[in-house]
Amino acid sequence: MAFPADERMDGGMSPPISTILSPMSRLAGTPEVVIAGTLETEGALVATAWLVGGSVRTGPLVEDADFIRVAGVGGMVFVFRYGVVVSVQASAQSTQRFDAALAPYIADVADFREAETANLVIRTGSEDRVGPDGQIVLADDSPERLLLVATVLSRSVILARDETLVSEAFERTAPVVSELRQNGRAPLPIRQVMKLVGNVLAARHRVMGMVQVIERPDLLWDHPGLDRLYTRLEAEYELKDRAEILELKFGALGDFADVLLNIVQDKRAFRTEAAIIALIAFELLLNLFEMAIR
Repeated sequence: MAFPADERMDGGMSPPISTILSPMSRLAGTPEVVIAGTLETEGALVATAWLVGGSVRTGPLVEDADFIRVAGVGGMVFVFRYGVVVSVQASAQSTQRFDAALAPYIADVADFREAETANLVIRTGSEDRVGPDGQIVLADDSPERLLLVATVLSRSVILARDETLVSEAFERTAPVVSELRQNGRAPLPIRQVMKLVGNVLAARHRVMGMVQVIERPDLLWDHPGLDRLYTRLEAEYELKDRAEILELKFGALGDFADVLLNIVQDKRAFRTEAAIIALIAFELLLNLFEMAIR
């Protein structure tokens, strides 16, 4: 199946690459997802989603001939603006060529490679379903069905990345909690406190804002017949439950960061007051000294 190309204003045809734009991204000129390549086979397929960075500049990517050429080899590729790429191919293959082609457009390259893989089967005329072994069966190879699967996989990858970050944050804060409990002190510089606050806010913004994990994809508004497939995929990858657990953990980390920030601010206030008292005392001593030598 070849994904249809976009028509140009002059009646010609654009390169073999298509974009799906949300209403907001149309105004901004930034595609939410860039879709490229062709899918020329039915039967067994492998969908691989992996994290490439904090975001991808999808606007200029649409015009990149090198990426179009690389993406057109052996399957379809979905590049999401929030930093996840999903490939659908006849078999699992190396993703290095995609990474190289996307490198100029990636912001905040990922420190570690979070990935998700799913087996797909195209069975024309069958019912969309998810098997007990996690295999995804699609009734046809329409772009909308493949995009829906890619969207769910990309969201699962984002959740997995932030689950790892949150776990690491709890591990880093454990010694501080222990120090507070035992000695009533938290020897943590203000810069580290602010960095922790920033990481918590950034992760929460990704999940709830940019990626909108718990929101229904806009695709379903135009294709309500895919609602049942999305419900099954969402349940299979536990998107809503994982997002809610992350939100609770974000809240706990946010409260902890607020406590640390208050402690640091109290320390600063105490030091400021101590400095003022010391200056006043010094001025008094200086005045007494001047009175004594007269």
